[in-house]
Amino acid sequence: MTQQGAIAKELSSSHGDRLIRVLIESKGFNPTTFPETEIERVVGIGEERSALLLRSGVEIPVAISYEQLEQKIYQPGFRNDGLVLDLRDVTGEAAKPKAANANEAPAEPKVGDTMPDGTVFAGISPDTNKPMYATPADATLTMTFRQAQEYAAKLDAHGHKDWHVPTKAELNVLFNNRAAIRAFDINGSNPADWYWSASPNGKWGAWCQRLSDGAQRNYAKLYHLSVRPVR
Repeated sequence: MTQQGAIAKELSSSHGDRLIRVLIESKGFNPTTFPETEIERVVGIGEERSALLLRSGVEIPVAISYEQLEQKIYQPGFRNDGLVLDLRDVTGEAAKPKAANANEAPAEPKVGDTMPDGTVFAGISPDTNKPMYATPADATLTMTFRQAQEYAAKLDAHGHKDWHVPTKAELNVLFNNRAAIRAFDINGSNPADWYWSASPNGKWGAWCQRLSDGAQRNYAKLYHLSVRPVR
């Protein structure tokens, strides 16, 4: 790709007699023609969009890629309509950014996608049948069952305060999607690779799951295990 400094130099010595015809916004889109020497440089402004930056400071969006526009402007011997390069079909209305269709449903996130708020889409909760989101990492320390409940209830993270320890069924969803969700302790270390669920099993125990292999068991609530809050 030609460097912008070189582009400007080449421009001043190549097609200085050529005119550029575009549509420019001024109470609507109106055609205008100017000498090629008025172009200071070509810039990219996004995928399949570029712009002519004039020496006056005016920026004219163009609905083709940087490389395509560069070729049209600087390709030796290029001619369109004699000594006029006509860009009216790719400027004006055609070069306006495409607005999102308000009637289109937003794209469904995939498991493991990081959401705009920084949480991770973890799948569908079997308990609520609604989307479930996880923090991007475990709680820093292992903790007892009670401490895990208190930690999740007080957690204020990523703009949300409605976190909870996953239920037994929700924890199994995290296990099934662990590769996409990422950042679990699955190295076989004990007890860190065991994760608390919010589902008690009798007065003294609660269900937990080892995310390295999916094993489930009842642990005494006083054990210190890992926690991944969800909402």
